Amino acid sequence: MLRLVMIAGTSLLMSLGAFAQLTKFYTVKESTQFDTVDFYLKATATNCLLKRSETDNNPLTIYGNPDLEKINPSFANKVKNNTCYAKLALDEYNSSGFGDSFSMAVSRSDKENDFWKVNLNESEIYKLNLIYGFGNADVNLTGTSVQRLKIKSGSADIVVGYDDGNKNPIQMDTFYVKADFGSIVAKRMELARAKNVITKIGFGNVLLDFDSEMTEKCNVDASVGAGNLEILLPRDGTPVRIQIRDSPLCAVKIAKGFEEVEKNVFVNMSYDANADNLLSFDVDVALGMVRFRYTD
Repeated sequence: MLRLVMIAGTSLLMSLGAFAQLTKFYTVKESTQFDTVDFYLKATATNCLLKRSETDNNPLTIYGNPDLEKINPSFANKVKNNTCYAKLALDEYNSSGFGDSFSMAVSRSDKENDFWKVNLNESEIYKLNLIYGFGNADVNLTGTSVQRLKIKSGSADIVVGYDDGNKNPIQMDTFYVKADFGSIVAKRMELARAKNVITKIGFGNVLLDFDSEMTEKCNVDASVGAGNLEILLPRDGTPVRIQIRDSPLCAVKIAKGFEEVEKNVFVNMSYDANADNLLSFDVDVALGMVRFRYTD
């Protein structure tokens, strides 16, 4: 799953050159009235790229080339208590529910008319709430200060994470991902500097990449219905504790080198309950599969 979804995310970035006719739709300009941007995005069925701009210093700039006969974009923003609240809705006309959105998404042939690019900057603090119905999304958080992140996938394929060596300038409070039917790959999780990671899976697939050594404490709370959760673990230097609440109808695979210290509680050789970089997992799985492994 990791290979397939990461290839899809890379393809989305590489295909950016094909969207040469992007039009600037909305901009939030710099202001001394706020230093935090609370950004809400809801996209029914579209392809999206979110990343820091290297040339645009505005807190938020949004480009797109939608088919305006099918997509009804709307944007609003206001400033309150030193925070700019911005909301972008990319709704489809005549879409009243899941069935309508699904039929419109799978029947659409001209995918190049459904692309949006959201530019952030390196100065503001961001709280991001991103909801994707169908399509593809690449959320590159490199170079941005993200205090809180929430991503929900209806049936979209999403790649979120950081480029190598570029960690979050501030500590993130909560990193939340939810996959109803879609897939989410979270790359280089140690660079997010998240205190809490919350993962909810219905029938979808999620991969959490904790492959590199952690430098700060992180608590991961995951619930899996009938989908799949895969977690890449660091091999050395990071104390890890895993607690599983399972059922007879699920499958759980724990990486080699872990010891079961009590029923359904596993620790690795580096485990120290008081460590500053303790990585803790609390996983509840009903019908799906959970797999902890090292990178091949």
